[in-house]
Amino acid sequence: MPAQQQPSSTSTPHQPRPQARHPGPPDPLRLISLAGAGRQANITLTAGSNLRDAICTALAAAGIEGATVRIEQLQVTPLHYLMPALSPDNQHAAFYSAPQMAAHAQIEFACATVGRRDGLPFVHCHAIWRDAAGTLCGGHLLCEQTILSAPVQAQVYGLSHAGMETRFDPETNFTLFHPVALAGEAGKSAPIPGTARTVLARIRPNQDLHKAIEEICRQHQLRHAIVRGSVGSIVGAVFADGHVVDDLATEILIRAGRVDETGDGWRAVLDIALIDPQGKVYQGLLARGQNPVLICFELVLEEVLD
Repeated sequence: MPAQQQPSSTSTPHQPRPQARHPGPPDPLRLISLAGAGRQANITLTAGSNLRDAICTALAAAGIEGATVRIEQLQVTPLHYLMPALSPDNQHAAFYSAPQMAAHAQIEFACATVGRRDGLPFVHCHAIWRDAAGTLCGGHLLCEQTILSAPVQAQVYGLSHAGMETRFDPETNFTLFHPVALAGEAGKSAPIPGTARTVLARIRPNQDLHKAIEEICRQHQLRHAIVRGSVGSIVGAVFADGHVVDDLATEILIRAGRVDETGDGWRAVLDIALIDPQGKVYQGLLARGQNPVLICFELVLEEVLD
């Protein structure tokens, strides 16, 4: 796997980015979000378990149905993963590589969306890591096959009345996470005035990532927010320094993100890690208005009170 790369300047950042062509008709609802009283926890992921079971067991013990989980300095033996890839046919805009494996890896940072698929716990996780040779790599983790070799602490952010469930998405022809109110819990999560809220959201394809996040904050009147959950893909990348990654297929996670209401409206600053189909990792600040979502983007925002 190649080492971390600086983005290449192969096109002009002011040119419009290409739109991804999906097999199904666009859904008219481009941003889906739920807001309410947040749930936060620090959990311990135990050694010897696969990553899915380690996360879901710890969340169940904390009484949290679904959330985003942020993990740093995670040791795994082995690591199983996929990389983004072009679609082999016209059934999807992009797809995945064949399964890959590393005997051992030190995961520097991972972000996971946790919910349910067919009624069972499911984890969607993107990560960057160091392999045995110290090379920086990244991709989409196969959580059921990736085994923790040491315990690690993780941070959890979610909603008490909502979670994520997978649904078939005709537009992209994928089964994707969707925010849903938990059965019997609707209306039970109104935050106490003066307390912070959490927003759980999904962004559909071809929406500019910055502007979509800003619009979600505007809709829920979050004057200041931190991006806590960030699992998705964008169409290549244009970075704030003008560098460009032209590959269509990517995996992305936000290392640090902030949204603030300003005199010009809401403005997001997104420091990301992006993985291309060759496994190269690109890191830096994204350019606003130049980075449309490819397949979907799963988002969790935590309100910051004045």
